[in-house]
Amino acid sequence: PSGSTDFPKTVPFTRAQQRYDTYNKYKERVQRGIDLVVGLKDVVNKGTYADIPDGNAPEYCIRPMGLLANGFLASENTGTTNELLLARWYINEVALDITDIKVASSPEDAKKSYAAALAALNSYLGLINRVITPKVGDPFPLVLP
Repeated sequence: PSGSTDFPKTVPFTRAQQRYDTYNKYKERVQRGIDLVVGLKDVVNKGTYADIPDGNAPEYCIRPMGLLANGFLASENTGTTNELLLARWYINEVALDITDIKVASSPEDAKKSYAAALAALNSYLGLINRVITPKVGDPFPLVLP
């Protein structure tokens, strides 16, 4: 509905086998990236955030997050969908927020960027978890602030 910020009630159809294969291929790398982003809390609290890699570094597994979204939210029949574009936007926000942490001019700015990165990551995970059925695997746990 116009003005609504809720996710669509349904998501594009992709075969369970496609999602299962994608999940098994990217789950570990995506989880590693999630854990690394969550682990930035300690760095931000210590004030050593200028030493972290920027958001484009492969350690954060941003690319596997995108590939997971592609396998879950697009098929030969649907192509690129609004849900896939939204997932890509969330992933991009995570990467940009990590870079903002690195270049923050104050601890407060670093903490704001960290909170924004977690919010974008949770939004991504919420969207992705909608298509992880028991046949595909276990949903990713949301991250705590």
